[in-house]
Amino acid sequence: MFMRVGFYFGREIYSNAESGGAFAFSQSIFKQLCKTKTNNEIFIFSDDADRFESSDFVQFVKINRFYPDQKECLLKKLALKIPRKILRSLQIKKYKSALNKIVLENKIDLMWFITPAYEQVEVPYVYTIWDLQHRKQTYFPEVSTNLEFENRERSYKFVVSKASFIVTGNQAGKDDVCNFYNYSRERIKTLPLPTPDFVLNDDFRKEVDLPDKGWVFYPAQFWPHKNHIVILYALKILKEKYNLDFNVIFTGSDKGNLDYIKDQIVQLSLQENVEFLGFVSTQKLVQLYKNAFALLFTSFFGPDNIPPLEAFALGCPVIAANVSGSDYQLKDAALLFDPKSEFELADCIKKLYDDQDLRSLLIKKGLEIAKSWTAKEYVDGVYKIISDFEPIRRCWSSKKSYKEK
Repeated sequence: MFMRVGFYFGREIYSNAESGGAFAFSQSIFKQLCKTKTNNEIFIFSDDADRFESSDFVQFVKINRFYPDQKECLLKKLALKIPRKILRSLQIKKYKSALNKIVLENKIDLMWFITPAYEQVEVPYVYTIWDLQHRKQTYFPEVSTNLEFENRERSYKFVVSKASFIVTGNQAGKDDVCNFYNYSRERIKTLPLPTPDFVLNDDFRKEVDLPDKGWVFYPAQFWPHKNHIVILYALKILKEKYNLDFNVIFTGSDKGNLDYIKDQIVQLSLQENVEFLGFVSTQKLVQLYKNAFALLFTSFFGPDNIPPLEAFALGCPVIAANVSGSDYQLKDAALLFDPKSEFELADCIKKLYDDQDLRSLLIKKGLEIAKSWTAKEYVDGVYKIISDFEPIRRCWSSKKSYKEK
C-alpha cells in the first residue's frame, strides 16, 4: 500500500533567509524532497505553493487562507449582533483550520511537520523538535519574557502529546522530549540536522572583500543565548596574556542584544578588534568560513546546530561550546569548551594557533562529518519512518472521516 503524505514547512516553503540555520535547513530538505523517488504520493502544502510546479515526485498544494473582508465583517456584526472580539476569534479559528481543511480534502494519510511550525490537523502527524531550551535554560529572556515560555509550553504540550512520532537531532534531544513531556521513547526518531546543500555544492567562486588581518568568525543572531560576550572576554585574554591580537567578525541580525554587546566592546577597549557585518549574502558567508582562522560557536543552546556543519564542509576549524548534544553532533572534529569560561575558549584558540597539525586534523575530520549526513540521508530517513508507519496506517481509511457506529 502506498500512502498520501503531506509536508508542511510553515506558511512559506522557504523561511526568511535572515533566520539563518532554519532557512538553510528548509532549503536543503525542500530541494531533496523534490528529487527523491518514493512509492508514496508526496504533497507539499504552503501559502506560496503556487510559486512551484508539481513534478513526478511532489505535488504542491496552495493553502486557501480566507479572511472575510471588512465589509462582510461589518454586515455580519450588524445582522447577527456578534461582538467584534468574538467575530475576530471566529475568523482566526477559520484561518487556523485552513491547513486541516485542505489536508482532509486531499485524503492525506500522514502529515509531516518538517520544521517546528505546526497547525492543527485531524490526521496522524510527525512533528519535528529542534530544541527544548525554554525548559532547560529558562533564565534567558528570549524564552522567558513576553509570555514566550507560556506560549511555547502550551504549544508543545498539545502538539507532542498527539504526535504519532517526534523527530529530533540526537540522543540528547530525545532525552529532553522524554524528560519534559513523558513521551514514549520508542516513538522518538533521531535524524541529525543535515549539512546544507550550498556548502557541499560550493559554486561561489567569486572573491569578496574580506579583512586582511587574522580573525575568528561567529555567524549568529544577537540573542543573549548566543553568548557573544564570551568571545570578547577571550579576545581580551589572548591580547593581554599571549600578545595575540585576534579580530572577530560577527554576522547576523539584532534580536535585542546588539547594543549591550557594543557597550561591552567599548568597556573592554576592543573597538578595533570587532567588526559587525549584519546579514550577509550566501556568497560572502562562504568566503568568511573559508578564510576565517576558526568558527567560534559559543551558543548555550543545543542539541545540534547548523553553523558547525557549514564550517566543517568549507574547511574551517571549529571551536564550539560543550553543551548537551554537541558530543553527538561534532564528535572529535571540534575543540569543545565550557561556554561559561572565556579562559577555556582563549586556551582553545591558542592551542589551535600553536598546533598546525591539530588544525589540519580537525579540518579533515570535520569534512568527513559534513559529507556523511546530508539532505539526501535526512530525506531517506524520513521515508524510512513513513514506510515503517504504513502497516499501522492501513488499518483505517483516509477516504472518509472515521466515525464509531
